Formats: sequence, C-alpha cells, structure tokens
Amino acid sequence: MTKVQELQLMIRHPNNSGLQRDSLTQYFIPAHFIHELSISQADQPILSMEGGTSISEDPNFRFDFTAHGNGEIRVEATDRDGKVFRGHWPMETAGL
Repeated sequence: MTKVQELQLMIRHPNNSGLQRDSLTQYFIPAHFIHELSISQADQPILSMEGGTSISEDPNFRFDFTAHGNGEIRVEATDRDGKVFRGHWPMETAGL
C-alpha cells in the first residue's frame, strides 16, 4: 500500500550566486551553488532538479510524495565545483 508522505531536505551549502561582494576586498565572491539534486526512494525517483543562482543559502526543500514501501530515501547533490554529497536515511513508517 502506498501513502502520501511529506519529505523535508535541508542542505548546508553557501550557494553563492557570483553577484555578492566580499565586504573587505570588494571583489566578487565566485559562484558556488548546488547544480544538480536527485532524491529517490526504493530506487524510484522522487525529485530531480538542476539548480542555479536563485537557490538560497542553506536551502530547505519540503514536498509531498507517494511512498514506495519502506525503501530508504537516497539523496545526491552535486555543486558547481563538482563536489558530490550523498546521504541515505530509513523510511519512517509511522502510521503506515
């Protein structure tokens, strides 16, 4: 049985747009933001996106999705510098 679940993902990342200036040097801070994000559950895609300069510092994503059993949630994010961040968490099944 599938049930609609709420998922919240918080990412610590500066997400600099490349338009901010360093307050001491007045040079522009280089662009550094989440470029790609994918979220899956039980090997089924939930969300994928291509990020850009409009994503805030330390972004917080919250949305509903249809759960596929009890498979774990997997997240992979790649930033503009090519650094890859991965995480996985068990599916909380309270109320299923």
